[in-house]
Amino acid sequence: MIRYKFFIKGLVQGVGFRPFIYKKAKKLNLSGFVRNSSSVVELEIEGEKDNIKKFEKSLKILPPLARIDDIKKIEIKPLYRGQFEIIDSKNNDLKTALVPPDSAICKECLKDTANFLSKYSNYFATNCVNCGPRFSIIQTVPYDRVNTSMKKFKMCKSCQDDYQNPLNRRYHAEVIGCRECGARLELRIKSEELKITDEEKFKLVAKFIKEGKIGAIKGVGGFHIVCDSSNVKVIKKLRVSKNRPTKPFAIMCKNIAQIKTFAKVSKKEEELLKSKSAPIVILDKLNPTPNSQFSTLHSPLNKIGCFLPYTALHHLLFKHLKNPIIATSANLGGEPIISESKEIEERLPFIDFILDFDREIINKIDDSLVQVVDNKIQILRLSRGFSPKVIKLPFKIDKKILAVGANQKSAISIAFEDTIILSPHIGDLDNLNSINFFKKTLQTFERFYDFKPDII
Repeated sequence: MIRYKFFIKGLVQGVGFRPFIYKKAKKLNLSGFVRNSSSVVELEIEGEKDNIKKFEKSLKILPPLARIDDIKKIEIKPLYRGQFEIIDSKNNDLKTALVPPDSAICKECLKDTANFLSKYSNYFATNCVNCGPRFSIIQTVPYDRVNTSMKKFKMCKSCQDDYQNPLNRRYHAEVIGCRECGARLELRIKSEELKITDEEKFKLVAKFIKEGKIGAIKGVGGFHIVCDSSNVKVIKKLRVSKNRPTKPFAIMCKNIAQIKTFAKVSKKEEELLKSKSAPIVILDKLNPTPNSQFSTLHSPLNKIGCFLPYTALHHLLFKHLKNPIIATSANLGGEPIISESKEIEERLPFIDFILDFDREIINKIDDSLVQVVDNKIQILRLSRGFSPKVIKLPFKIDKKILAVGANQKSAISIAFEDTIILSPHIGDLDNLNSINFFKKTLQTFERFYDFKPDII
């Protein structure tokens, strides 16, 4: 019998890595433990040499959201204990554990929302260990429920059982919650909440959109302003209200088939649209003439920005919608995205209804914007699904470095050891709200990594 201690770095917290390790160790009859720490995932395994070799080989195929950047392994004295377990996280002085980006809902969770026998039937916040909010709800590392905006939601017995069941997809999924114990959906008109079922809320929101109303719907990293993409009158009203006279609007579509009715979609572009990052993808219009469909969205341009539903909430709404919808950031021109309904009511008086929920957005983040050029991905706005972006250096630096970017299209990055981390898009620093968001973003990354720069 031999025992090894592993220190594993990379995107290994909040991505189903510990349950993955648990299942592999159990299958190979290995004992030991796995836990998160502020800097790495720590792992001890004990067993037969051949089984440990098989275990190490199995790390080449990881959960969908996970990535290993570095593994350190040392041999230690065997303890001759016969079980493997996930144990409580350990806080140490050095914070270097990577914070994962938010991820679009997976196919399995989408099936759960359509299963009438499931506790997730029609539940707008359905997610699991392989999908859902991450960066947007994290206060600090290590990634544990108590360090996220899910800490206020106490698991019901059913969710607690799933959370503790190694064979369940939600085993140690910190975002777990269902209709009984998870976040609650709210529909408000002029500050008045409508006391109706969630299904009725989706039907009513769809009705409002068809009638030409403009609404605010909470997403992963902030609110979208939404309206019918085929209603010229309402689009003109939105342009005036948002102080956005010519800049294109992105549209959210029910599925790929709908996008292909008005835009050209290459294989690479389709992969991007359906990916776990679910960005807005800039596509060529099928008919670029000024009088074609969606000309009021993009005027003289022959391009159109499209994206697909990326949360259960979006999918449940599209059950009742035929047309694509404008889904643009809830803000005034040049300002950061709004993440609280109170601010929507105060600053966007033209909004007719608000679809909100009571899970707090700790770190607001906009939609990513990408295009494909020569079959290569070009990121125009690094945000939800891609950020925080981690770049590994082929060497180590001995100082902590902060880069603060420019006034226009601002973002920040921090560097320490062999790692560079890029923040989400902040925006143009032309107003007080954007400057405050810039400062808050800096504070967020300082908090994540106890980061104090030696060089700026």
